[in-house]
Amino acid sequence: MNAAGTVERSVVRSKGVFEFGNATLQTSWSWRRAVIRLGDREWTIHPTDRRRIGVEAYAGSGPAVRLHPQRSHVPGPGGPVRWQRGHRGARLERDGRSIDVQIPPLARRPMRVEVTGDWPDLELVVLSMVYALMTKRRRRTIMIVAIIGATGHGPVF
Repeated sequence: MNAAGTVERSVVRSKGVFEFGNATLQTSWSWRRAVIRLGDREWTIHPTDRRRIGVEAYAGSGPAVRLHPQRSHVPGPGGPVRWQRGHRGARLERDGRSIDVQIPPLARRPMRVEVTGDWPDLELVVLSMVYALMTKRRRRTIMIVAIIGATGHGPVF
């Protein structure tokens, strides 16, 4: 912990499973859905729309976590939640507390997580953020491959 009360941790990928603390995130090959496990608890997480702008993690009937630029929800008391996503990172803010997740430029390196303040169900929230970042990245990669495949065969005679 540094002087500002920020704790730095990391999300590690091992054999296709993302690990943060005691929680794991396991995805399908298409990244259309995933499962977050923490002990004997389990949440199913999926994008909110085709463009993968937001994600929702469910345990039962209602969302436990919803990360979307227009309306977000995370467990615990407090005011409104603000979710921002960039190209290689994301930030979640609530009542002066924040969580920052940064994806490294090289795929096999750990993701950096900076946590400021107390967050209930921190593992669930962080792995939901990781899924939101990675599913959007997956969609972008598929789009690039599709465009290159459609236009990269040279002239047709």
